[in-house]
Amino acid sequence: MHSLVRILLIVLATGLPFVAQAQADRSSSLQQPLFPKLEYVNIGAELGLRNDMLRGFGARVDDARRSADASMLASQAILLSFAEELCSKKASTVTAMHVLEEAVRITEEQRNFEAANVILAAARRIHGSTALIERLNDSMALFSAQRGDGSFLGFIRVVNDSERALDIYVDGSYKGFLFDGEEHVYSTGNGTTVVRATDAFGNTAAEVFNLQPEQTIGWTIAP
Repeated sequence: MHSLVRILLIVLATGLPFVAQAQADRSSSLQQPLFPKLEYVNIGAELGLRNDMLRGFGARVDDARRSADASMLASQAILLSFAEELCSKKASTVTAMHVLEEAVRITEEQRNFEAANVILAAARRIHGSTALIERLNDSMALFSAQRGDGSFLGFIRVVNDSERALDIYVDGSYKGFLFDGEEHVYSTGNGTTVVRATDAFGNTAAEVFNLQPEQTIGWTIAP
């Protein structure tokens, strides 16, 4: 999925046309997440913690992922990294680096300088994050305040055929949910955009679209 975001950023920075299937409706299937929902996972027990410093950690991470709050994820990555250091081990379900990677992914989709700076500050406190820092710095160099030339709108018609409810994100921002069998048209800015759908278990699908003025492209999410 990182390659999708990198293609998006390069296209926005260079003005090159993204033509692969740009005009065609598409269909995608849900894929397993980087890590599962954590509210009911006892990360402290996996680490062997003897205190409650991670009380509520899973719920906070889940909430931050759903609301696409990269800064909150970065703060939780620091907390988990500290717990890993105390216990001299990592949990089997999720690591601090996994949480930080999720924060980077959201920031890249949002092209959010403020969140990126928060993540960079957090990453300097997390062992092994050098490559991720380099990746984010490279991505930030491609962030743009303006999406291409002009200010026209394009539209994505999302059709939920997945047999489950889905949260929908456009350029990293939460737009609401669709029940199975529902569809909705979301407006977005000029040019290239990332659209993502996520179910209650964290399974996700994402596509990069290149939109022409007033164009509507359909995207169907299958099981």
